[in-house]
Amino acid sequence: MGLVLLIRISGFILLTGILGLLQLSLLALLVITGLIISRYGWSKRRIWSRGAKGEKIVAKKLKKLPKKYTAIRDVKIPNLGGDIDHVVVGPTGIYVIETKNYKPTYIPDEDCWYHTSGRKSPQNPAKQVKLQASKLNDFLKNKLGKKLNKTAIYSVISPINHNLILKKDIKSYEIVYPEDLVSYLSRGRKILSSKEVKEIINILAKYGRIK
Repeated sequence: MGLVLLIRISGFILLTGILGLLQLSLLALLVITGLIISRYGWSKRRIWSRGAKGEKIVAKKLKKLPKKYTAIRDVKIPNLGGDIDHVVVGPTGIYVIETKNYKPTYIPDEDCWYHTSGRKSPQNPAKQVKLQASKLNDFLKNKLGKKLNKTAIYSVISPINHNLILKKDIKSYEIVYPEDLVSYLSRGRKILSSKEVKEIINILAKYGRIK
């Protein structure tokens, strides 16, 4: 009987030990997962914070636009999959402005941006802003019931930091620093009538914020 009892006690201790190890392993796995998620969330938060800071800088500059121009912030039209930082509407056209607050130095190209090492960057504001302009064009065409002038919508990237190396002329979008935005936006020839400007602003005001 003593031997049987000893075997049973030993088995219980062994089982408890195994369960303890499983619990410790599960706890360790949860801790590691939590740390990974926390680190990822913190990284995302920093990126978002830099982006929000850049948008505020551009918004402040856009307040100096002439009265004939209206800046609409955080424009989220259907099927876009995100929002447009700023859309400016005025007699010289419609401007899709994507603000970037990147710290590394980049070499912009027509369809992508490169690191100074020559490696293609996963950050692709060129593709992003051109897609936004295209989607906005389709959206306004549907809402207005007519096509806009082919040169009525412009794609603009506004980098906060002066850390770009421009090696070639870019034709599919413009790179304009915040301090130059007002001059750039208001110097073109008149494309839209005052009626068209008003119609477009009334449409987009429902999908963004006028500040």
